[in-house]
Amino acid sequence: MGCKRGKPPSERTFRRVLRSVDTVAIDRRVGDWMAAQQGQLQGVGLAIDGKTLRGSREGAQSAQHLLSAVVHESGLVVGQIDVDSKTNEITRVEPLFEDMNIQGSVVTGDALLTQKHIARYIVEEKEADYVFTVKDNHPTLRQDIETLTYDD
Repeated sequence: MGCKRGKPPSERTFRRVLRSVDTVAIDRRVGDWMAAQQGQLQGVGLAIDGKTLRGSREGAQSAQHLLSAVVHESGLVVGQIDVDSKTNEITRVEPLFEDMNIQGSVVTGDALLTQKHIARYIVEEKEADYVFTVKDNHPTLRQDIETLTYDD
């Protein structure tokens, strides 16, 4: 590791240093860097989805759950945010996109994220579009969609 003292730092030193790291800031910077590698996020497809990290459960502490924004074409994760056990993915969409410029992008999400306030936020605040999945958990919306007629 290039240590000039003749011996590497102890495990305790590594633990102390790693515990002091602001993981949110590092995650944001890595996400920004990934977005820069992608180029602009404007006009791309972004999938938002939550995942529980395998092997992250320790004792009584529940497994870590993240909500991520992933570029469709490249698979790059350009943002992710912790979903605390006291909340859910729905409440974390706005904080996920808060500092991202996604104007002109198309955001896709599963049926859980098919919420009016999320759709409004994406369209009105972020000036993007969305495609959400509609299942039986939104029976009225599903019925409205099924009865739509299209003009050629």
